[in-house]
Amino acid sequence: MAGLLPALVAVSQKAAEVARLCRAEEPLFGLLVAEKTGPERSARFARDFKTLADVLIQEVIKHDLGTQFPELRGHIHGEESSEFRDAHGGTVTVRVCATPGDTVALLLAVLGPEQTRAAELLAEAVHKEVTLGDTELDGIDPGVSPGDLGIWIDPIDSTNEFIGGREDVPAVDGIAPGGLRSALVLVGAFDRHSGVPVLGVINEPFFQRDPQTHR
Repeated sequence: MAGLLPALVAVSQKAAEVARLCRAEEPLFGLLVAEKTGPERSARFARDFKTLADVLIQEVIKHDLGTQFPELRGHIHGEESSEFRDAHGGTVTVRVCATPGDTVALLLAVLGPEQTRAAELLAEAVHKEVTLGDTELDGIDPGVSPGDLGIWIDPIDSTNEFIGGREDVPAVDGIAPGGLRSALVLVGAFDRHSGVPVLGVINEPFFQRDPQTHR
């Protein structure tokens, strides 16, 4: 199906935007780098914000692909569990809601009411439409049907590099061996009957700096 590859690229780009946002905006970056343990660790978090960033990216990809290709629903998987504890000890399942406001409310159940700005930034990115500028993708037919595929997501490969990765690590043969540029969004498709991989998208969220903002 000709629309499959553009859809995979589009969801990887939205995921990359969320990853960039988590580092660029102080309300989010402050949460990202705050590693609290022992008695200082909030009882609200079954896991920390690093994991929430991973899960949110994973759920965005699941939501957008499942909306565009209903035959993929139930066959999109990732390595992160989407369940978190709320402030009352209950369970919150992180997902993309019907409206940005609903997504803000769900994220606040995990982050806490004091993190309204962080939740709003994330929800805005999650619900934002992504427009691809690469028209060549539209003409590529991967020769596989979504009805025969499963999807596997690694939302942020090299999470530690994503959080504290240096930005001055030189590339080797065009590939960053470490540092921030080595943090990747990975989306792969496989034959759901045989398990054989058939195509994939690698997105480098931090490939280059914006020339105007230097972000």
